[in-house]
Amino acid sequence: MAQVRYNMIGPVDVPEETNSGLVLLPTNNTLIAMPFKGEKGPRKPEEIPSEITKSTEEVMEYTQPEVKVKIKTGNPDNAEAAETIRFRGGVEAFSPQSIKKNSTWLRKLEAEFQASESLVDRIDKNAQFRKALDDPKARDAVVAMLSQIIDELTDSLPVVEED
Repeated sequence: MAQVRYNMIGPVDVPEETNSGLVLLPTNNTLIAMPFKGEKGPRKPEEIPSEITKSTEEVMEYTQPEVKVKIKTGNPDNAEAAETIRFRGGVEAFSPQSIKKNSTWLRKLEAEFQASESLVDRIDKNAQFRKALDDPKARDAVVAMLSQIIDELTDSLPVVEED
């Protein structure tokens, strides 16, 4: 049986010695739920009704954690995108995949990345295109054609007028 020391702030478990030379650490099933409000948030644990502390999903449903973030876009016209990311479910809601799912801007960025990765992959696997890029004259012609296509697409997009 593990001993618990109470002479510090909060109880601290003391490891239990075993015959094999291994130290058994006692398990602690304490769930501390705190408001997810960044640096300005309170630092005291929030008291949560005991009837909803049966699982982390129930606690997260009760507290509804969220964070407001500003994401640097790298776009000079729109340098930052402000978003509120909400965390629902269990602890897995804090994984990178879940955070991407809960962020409109990050989903859009990932879709653009996958599209460009797919395009690069197609170019890499196209022997004729690769051969054309190796020839300086053909490369200049390809770049000129791509620039013309980009200009035509830009001109065809609707212009949003700001009042």
